[in-house]
Amino acid sequence: MIEAVWRNNPIASGFNGNKRTMSVNLSAIIDKLVESAPPGELKSVKKNLDIIVAHENTSIINKSLEKYIENNFVVLSGQYIAGKLNKDAHSTKFWDYIGKQKFNVDSKNERAIDFESADPEVEYPDYFDGLVERLELYGNNHYPSNYAFTIIPHVDKTVEVVIIGEKVNVENYFSGRWQSVYRVTVSGAVTGHVNLDIHYYEDGNVRLNFEEPIKDALNDVSASGIVNFINNFENDLTMKIVEQFNTLNQNSFKNLRRLLPVTKSKINWGKAIGTYRLGSDVVNQ
Repeated sequence: MIEAVWRNNPIASGFNGNKRTMSVNLSAIIDKLVESAPPGELKSVKKNLDIIVAHENTSIINKSLEKYIENNFVVLSGQYIAGKLNKDAHSTKFWDYIGKQKFNVDSKNERAIDFESADPEVEYPDYFDGLVERLELYGNNHYPSNYAFTIIPHVDKTVEVVIIGEKVNVENYFSGRWQSVYRVTVSGAVTGHVNLDIHYYEDGNVRLNFEEPIKDALNDVSASGIVNFINNFENDLTMKIVEQFNTLNQNSFKNLRRLLPVTKSKINWGKAIGTYRLGSDVVNQ
């Protein structure tokens, strides 16, 4: 798949021998390929790029991976989250505000490394520890897949909650990610978004993307109030997604299926050979 994009990409075909132009174009192509990586498949994309791109351009791949991680959210070592919201402004590291530590990213193996204890210059709300406990319980009860979350506090006591649920099943050719971001202010205003990304590739290459904005308000700005809001919002949204998918399945996707004859009569398969057209044709042969 990557090789096909590489051959047919108009930017790639525009290489004219100018080394600087080639480098810029190659960087743009790799950025696009990495940015389009399906959930849980970033490592596979990097592996393929390492094969088709010359060794001296490895740094371009690594920079694209760094951009991807900063612009999105990536789960590392099964529990830490790295993204633009918890990027340290003064280093290459990311903040784990729950553990009061910073870490670097091993993008090749998708691991958090080089941990450093540190005191973040933010204001932790009184309910912070309770929110951590309730989010752990919420994930155990509602996410059957790999679950991770982080909380980013700010100096004005606003908090941002990032939740990621991922499921990668290579044997059955699919991967998927649920990503929620909630920003809760001291006054109770809630904004953010939920993004669902599913990739299925057994007999083709199908990608389902869904995004829902969040804009609401809380009466109770506490650990229980925040998690109850998340629980209700995500339950309602799940039902909405199921309804929309059923509508797609019954209408839009219907045209993609192979058409079969419709009959309401019961078929006696024991007598079918001589009765139905296909069976009689076979018998006559």
